[in-house]
Amino acid sequence: MNWYKKAEKLQNVSLTGKLKQADNGFVFLDINDDLMKGLFALIDKDGIQKPPYFQKQYNEVGTHVSIMYEDETKDLDIKEIGKEFNFELGEFKTTNPKGWDEMKGVYFVQIHSKELEKLRKKYKLPKKLNGHEFHITIAIEKKK
Repeated sequence: MNWYKKAEKLQNVSLTGKLKQADNGFVFLDINDDLMKGLFALIDKDGIQKPPYFQKQYNEVGTHVSIMYEDETKDLDIKEIGKEFNFELGEFKTTNPKGWDEMKGVYFVQIHSKELEKLRKKYKLPKKLNGHEFHITIAIEKKK
């Protein structure tokens, strides 16, 4: 059974995360790391690795959903930092990401949250980040 079939049962599960802001201005929804670890375990494939967002170069943010990039928050005072937001797990997907040249594939789960879309709109930003669905990266596969 492939990992998509295993993960399908988790679609529409409701969860929460806390809105945080990194020192560089990046705004993200902090998610319990155990969620990513559990989803990672569903992917039965050689060569995959956990995402790099626990490393210093990525501000050690851990499991998260990107909400606003630092260039979007330059002149903003985000009042909702520290607030919890609800979301639901959506589709599980794999992509060959543009701009991340050393990666063969990225495994992620889309999330749905009207609250997060409203947050972005409140600050006069498009409801989607770079036109993409909100998501949690679960695993990466580097090119050989």
